[in-house]
Amino acid sequence: MSVRALRWISVIVPTIFVVTFEIITRSLFDGVVPPWVHVMVALGAVSLAAFIFSTFVFATIGRLEREVRERNRRLAILNALAADTSESLDVEQVAAATTRHAALAMGAVAAGLALVSEEDGSLQLMGQHGLPLQFAPEAGSVSLGEYDCGCRKAVALGRPVVVEDTRESASCLGLLREETARTCVAVPVKSKGRTTGALFLARDVSRPFDRDEVELISAVGSQVGAVLENAQLFGKTEVLAVLQERERVAREVHDGLAQTLGYLNVQLAIVDRLLTTQETEKAQAELGEMAQVTREAYQDLRHAIADLRTPLSSAHGLRRTLREYAEKFSLQTGIPCHFEGHHGPPAVLSPSTEVQLVRIAQEALTNVKKHAPGSEVRLSVEVWNDEAMVAISDNGPGFDVESTLAGGRRFGLHTMRERAESVGGHLRIESRPGAGTTVKVIVPVEGGRGG
Repeated sequence: MSVRALRWISVIVPTIFVVTFEIITRSLFDGVVPPWVHVMVALGAVSLAAFIFSTFVFATIGRLEREVRERNRRLAILNALAADTSESLDVEQVAAATTRHAALAMGAVAAGLALVSEEDGSLQLMGQHGLPLQFAPEAGSVSLGEYDCGCRKAVALGRPVVVEDTRESASCLGLLREETARTCVAVPVKSKGRTTGALFLARDVSRPFDRDEVELISAVGSQVGAVLENAQLFGKTEVLAVLQERERVAREVHDGLAQTLGYLNVQLAIVDRLLTTQETEKAQAELGEMAQVTREAYQDLRHAIADLRTPLSSAHGLRRTLREYAEKFSLQTGIPCHFEGHHGPPAVLSPSTEVQLVRIAQEALTNVKKHAPGSEVRLSVEVWNDEAMVAISDNGPGFDVESTLAGGRRFGLHTMRERAESVGGHLRIESRPGAGTTVKVIVPVEGGRGG
């Protein structure tokens, strides 16, 4: 019953009662009983009716207040869950946060969230709260098998499944691993109308889950389903970005070494000819140049391997990764490199875009080390409405950009441009002899949460 209906009832019912009482008493007892008796009877009847009616009204108000409190509690739980799960795009972290919030809200002694495996359809436990040690996060994803506490049934039916006493269910006893009587509920986890897993909770059998609580747990399952699916898609994108980056780095290392080995092959032929003609001094000079090229190639390879160790996980974020790399670059080379921070609103970048921005920054700093070792470097990140830019500037000797690119030199510049274009961005190089160099890479952003 709504408050509006209660308001009308409180006006209409007393009026109808008084009018009806007056009509009945006057038609039956008019002239039979004294007026004062009639008044006393009327007062008694009205008082009794008022008591009964007030009891009904206050009971209804109390029920409405309980419903409001329950709705507020549901909103608070869902809001806390949304705030916690929105901070991460890691499936296991989202699952752990979900089970923790659900268990605390429902007073459950154990909770778990399992997702259906795309490979074999088994239920994989992704997050848990209060389960035995073998289901701890350190053990990784665990297949529930037949001990799923009703999860598989909830997935199959697409609706909640309640186990009144876990002692009567082998699937619950095998999961909870205790003889204490529990009651358990499993609800489907859904996203876009598809059931992708199940959420289950268990608590003392003396506190069975009522209908409102089951509905609340079902709402949690529906809310977290979309978040988990997004996290899974993000994880797949990140893995794909890493694989693509490995292929790209392998190709770059191969191309760089191929150039060096080609040069050494030509020089060896020259040295062989010089030694045949007894031109020892010229042969030694050529060998000296070859040794220098070999040392440079060795250093480049070492730096490439060190750069690959730079963490590119979304958990670190672009800003932190660039800042830490700038600090490491300064320590290793002695060249001052200042990270000037992030300017503008937050921005969402895909994992592949973040990888390419970091690799371009690394290549630009490598060029500084090679061609402007006595300079000072500044590294910054700027964001506009739909674009983000990473800029690397130095005050070194500079160079003529057009002639360098047209001559096919500076293999690293072509690599940086290729990387920027691979994620829908573009590279801008500003330099002239004696005026330093600025490398700017501009890429599109996806929206409002930033790295």
